[in-house]
Amino acid sequence: MGRKVSGMILYFVLLFAVSIPSLATNQVNTIDIQAVIYKDGSMYIVQTWEGRFDEGTEIYIPMNAPDYLAISELMVSDVDGSYQTVPEWNVDWSLEEKARKCGVHPTDGGYEICFGITEYGHNRYAVEYKLSNAVGGYSDRDGVNFRFVNDGMNTTPTDVKVEIRLADGTPITDETADVWGFGFEGETAFENGGILAYTSAAITAQNHMTVLFSLEKGILSPARQETGSFEEVREKAFEGSDYDNVGDGEEVTAFEAIVATVLSIGLPIALIVWIQKIRKKRAEKRRQRFSERFGYFRDIPNEGNLSATYTLGHMFEACEDGVILATGMLRLIQLGCLAPEETQTVGFMGKTRETVSLRLLGSRHDSMNEYDEYLYTVLEGAAGPDTVLQANELERFANQNDALLRAYIQKHEDAGRAYLNQKHCLKRWRMPGRLTDLTSTGEQELGELMGLKRYLTDFSLVAERGVKEMPIWRELLTYAMLFGIADQVAEQMKELYPQISSELTDYTQSMTTAYSYHYLLYRIMKQAEQQREQQERSSGSGGFASMGGGGGSIGGSSGGGTR
Repeated sequence: MGRKVSGMILYFVLLFAVSIPSLATNQVNTIDIQAVIYKDGSMYIVQTWEGRFDEGTEIYIPMNAPDYLAISELMVSDVDGSYQTVPEWNVDWSLEEKARKCGVHPTDGGYEICFGITEYGHNRYAVEYKLSNAVGGYSDRDGVNFRFVNDGMNTTPTDVKVEIRLADGTPITDETADVWGFGFEGETAFENGGILAYTSAAITAQNHMTVLFSLEKGILSPARQETGSFEEVREKAFEGSDYDNVGDGEEVTAFEAIVATVLSIGLPIALIVWIQKIRKKRAEKRRQRFSERFGYFRDIPNEGNLSATYTLGHMFEACEDGVILATGMLRLIQLGCLAPEETQTVGFMGKTRETVSLRLLGSRHDSMNEYDEYLYTVLEGAAGPDTVLQANELERFANQNDALLRAYIQKHEDAGRAYLNQKHCLKRWRMPGRLTDLTSTGEQELGELMGLKRYLTDFSLVAERGVKEMPIWRELLTYAMLFGIADQVAEQMKELYPQISSELTDYTQSMTTAYSYHYLLYRIMKQAEQQREQQERSSGSGGFASMGGGGGSIGGSSGGGTR
C-alpha cells in the first residue's frame, strides 16, 4: 500500500504506545550518530546516547559482522571521562564490576559492543569504534547497506540522527551519491556536504534505522572488492520497500487505512477514531478559547498583509495549504484580467453540458502587484494562443509546471514570514504551530486573524452592524474565502444588505469560479509533487524513508538496549 499506509500503521502503533504507561524503567531520548568514511572504505562511528538509566548493568549493541567487518579502537566516555576498554567482556559481571568499562562480547552472528551503565540516573555516553571494510567496491559503484540502529531493542530511542561524511572532506552530494533509508519514519537528505538521516517519530521495537548509500567510482578506493554490482545490493534492499512505486502518490482510501490498521496492530478502529477525535477537539478547543478571549475583530487583520494572514492562518490551521491561489485568481478577476466564460455543448442523448472557462483579457500593469503579475504570467503560459483557460489545459499545465504554482504559494509564505519575523511574532517556527510559540505581538496578530474569522462566521448574529462593513465587503469576502467560509458569509450579507444583492451575486459567482480553478490547480500540483518526490527518493536523491525493506544490511543486527 506504500509509504502513506506504512506511516499510518506506525502512527497508530505510536498512538497506543504513548497512551499506555511504559513498563520499562530505562529511557533513551536521543541517539546521535556520526559516521566518517576513510579512503579505504573503513568507517569510524561515534554514537552519543542520552537518556535515563535506572535498572540493569550494561548497554549493549549487537552487530551483524561478517569476517571482514572487524572492530577496533573501541572507546566509551561519559561526562566524567573515558572508560577502560577490557580485552574480554563478561555479561555476568555486576553493576560495580562493569562500571567505567567497555568491551566486545563475541556472538554467533558477530559480536556485541558493551559498556557499563556505571551509575543510575540521567547519563550521556559517547561510544566510538572503527569498522574495517565497511564500504565495498562493486563493478558499478562503491557503497554499503548499513544498519545504524537495530530492531528488537528493549530500550528504544525517541529521536535518532545519523550524519555520514568523508574523512578527506570531499562533499557528498546528490550529483555524486545516492541514498535510501529503511525501517523508520523519517527522511534522508544531502546536507552540508554529507548525508543526513533522521527520524520524525519515535523508534519502536519493530523499527530499525538502515541507510543504503553509494558513491561514484573514484571517490574512494575500498580495500574490500566485491565481484557483483551495487545494483544487486540495491535490489535486495528494495525488496519489501515502497521505493520504485512511482504511482504511490494517490490518496489512501478509508478501506485501505482500516485494513492496514487491523492487520498491523489488531486494535479496535473505534478506539483509534475516538482518540484521534479527542486530540483534534482538544486542539480546536484551545484555539477556540484563544479566539473567544480575544473577541471579534471587525477590520482587515495583520495591517492588510494578506500574505501574513495566509501564512499565520495556515500555521494555526485556520487556512488550508495553497488556498492563497484562490484569492490570487479572484483578484485577477476583480482587476479585469480574467473573466469567467460559460459555454454550452450538446452531448450524448441531447443532454446540454455547461462548462466555465476563464478568458485572459490582458494585464493591468498599473493596478497589478508582483503576485498578480506572476500568477497572470503563469496562466498565460497555460492558456495558449486562444487566451482561454480550459480545465483540461490547466490539468496538463499544472502536471508539468507544478513548481511554478508552488513558487507562487511560496512567494506569499516568504512575504508572510518576513512580516511576522519583522514584528517578532514567533518564538519558533513549526507546522502546525502552537499557541505557546507566540510572543505577545504574535498573539495580537493571530487574535486579529481568528477574531475576524469568528466575526465572519457569526456575521448575521453580531449586533451593532451598520454601514461600516459596506465599503470593505469585497475585502471581507476575500478573507472569508481564505478561511473557507465564503459561501455562508455571502448569503448572510445578501440578507443583511439587500441594496448590494446583485453585486454580491456577481461576486459570489467570481469566488466560485476562482475557488474551482484553484482546487483543480492545487490538486494536480500536489499529485505532480508527490509523483516527483517518489521518483526522486527512489532514484536515491533523498526523501522519506521506507518502513519496509533494507534486507542484506551489515553493521547492526537485531536486539540490544539495556540488560
